[in-house]
Amino acid sequence: MRTFTRVAIFLLAAGMSAAAFLISSNDVMAAAEAEVTINAANGLDGKEITEPVSWTILKLDKNGKPGNTPAVQEAAAVLKTKLKPGQYQVLGQTKGMAAKQTFTVGKEPVVRTVTFGMAEISIKMITSKGRKPVKEPIQWDMLTYVKGQPKGGQLVHTVKAPTATFNVPAGGYVVRATYNGTTADLVVPLKAGQSYEYTLNLYAGFAEAAAYNGKKKVVNDVTWQVVRAKANEKGEHELVAEHTGPEPKIMLREGKYLVIARYGETWGKEHLNVMAGELSKVKITLGKDVGMPVVASN
Repeated sequence: MRTFTRVAIFLLAAGMSAAAFLISSNDVMAAAEAEVTINAANGLDGKEITEPVSWTILKLDKNGKPGNTPAVQEAAAVLKTKLKPGQYQVLGQTKGMAAKQTFTVGKEPVVRTVTFGMAEISIKMITSKGRKPVKEPIQWDMLTYVKGQPKGGQLVHTVKAPTATFNVPAGGYVVRATYNGTTADLVVPLKAGQSYEYTLNLYAGFAEAAAYNGKKKVVNDVTWQVVRAKANEKGEHELVAEHTGPEPKIMLREGKYLVIARYGETWGKEHLNVMAGELSKVKITLGKDVGMPVVASN
């Protein structure tokens, strides 16, 4: 009888320990999930969207790519759920508009607002066809687009990085890239709820210049100006680049130019034709002749 009692007590204690272990495990699993709240707003006026939104949440893999099986799918104005730690992407759809956002889940509650009526653009640069994207910082300016006035738009955002990402209301824009003293514009029409990826081809080449006094190369600093080959209505040439040094190597967009060299009281000029991805060399003989091209002042 005592043996039976001892066995029963042992089994009861073991069962209670197992139950406690299971309860503890469930608590750990629950604690590993964080509360996630996602709401929606209109990007045009900033007001909260109160109508139901179709939400889909996908977990991202280590390469940042979304999986095929949704972690959550639900229709609600405000999505409330729980997710395990990791990186996710939420896609919302409402009234013909779509928007997405990437977020990270840790231990703390996550609250995110997904803005509709916005467009996302990511842009990088190559200097010419076949080249790898530029890794050095580039100044990216996003401006509103004004038809017939490429320089008349208002500045919206500025980013200095090899790759720029902008989130803006739908509409027409100009993305202006400045790299190594060379500037290029790209006109981009953006639709609401769409994501765009662009690679801006600078169509750039390089020019090497050297100045000579007779047959002797000038090894001291020379003032160099690169201007448009074609003069404007006033007979002035638009300045493209300036440099000081004996033998500059200047990045220029594909096109036709005049290179002007000044040293002391002497000067000279030569025509230059730049091809994308190529190196063009120009030699300028200095003298005191009249007829120096007029450079347009900024």
